Amino acid sequence: MEEKEKMTINLHRRTQREVGKGGARRLRKSGWIPAVLYSKESKSGKVELLKLEAREFEKLLHVRHASHHLLSLSVEGTERRGIIKDIQRNPIKNEVRHVDFYEVKADQKISLSVPVVIQGEAKGVKEGGILEIVTSELEIECLPEAIPEAIVVDVTNLEIGDALHVREILVPQGVSVAESPDEVVVVITPPEVVEEMVPSEGEVAEPKVIGKGKAEKEEAEES
Repeated sequence: MEEKEKMTINLHRRTQREVGKGGARRLRKSGWIPAVLYSKESKSGKVELLKLEAREFEKLLHVRHASHHLLSLSVEGTERRGIIKDIQRNPIKNEVRHVDFYEVKADQKISLSVPVVIQGEAKGVKEGGILEIVTSELEIECLPEAIPEAIVVDVTNLEIGDALHVREILVPQGVSVAESPDEVVVVITPPEVVEEMVPSEGEVAEPKVIGKGKAEKEEAEES
């Protein structure tokens, strides 16, 4: 199996002045993104308030499926492992405003969403059908080292009218899908047919009347 590329993100603890709405605003103005790090112990109130450089994080997001990777989280030099749980963006500028990380242990199963990647060309598409991805991401559960970059779905044998459900998908060993087995992932819909209005036999289509110009209208009124 091909070894996954190790991705490291550098995190720093926030000072008291960088906490709260005002502190978060100051961080963003100076090129930082407010972040938090959750863990299994977070239920007892242990949440770490952190920050990371915006430029570094945007660069990370350009890596294919980076938001679904197991990351090396370097918290002021101490290496830990975790995943990105949530990214909050400005709805207008699309800038990252806040990031939630979740620390994981080697023997701890975690739940996360991974993208669906289509493989092959469906028979139905070759016949004019339309491939529609109903579910673009799937919630899975597995150990950290077993996290796949994506769930690959082979659609080669799908014909027009066929649908592929969660129960029919092959997933990597050690990975289980948390979605309903009956959930539709991909469907091949019939081609759209555009009907033209054809005059029946003996029926003559009336010419479209275009409004008269001002001069013509005045001339007609005078006669």
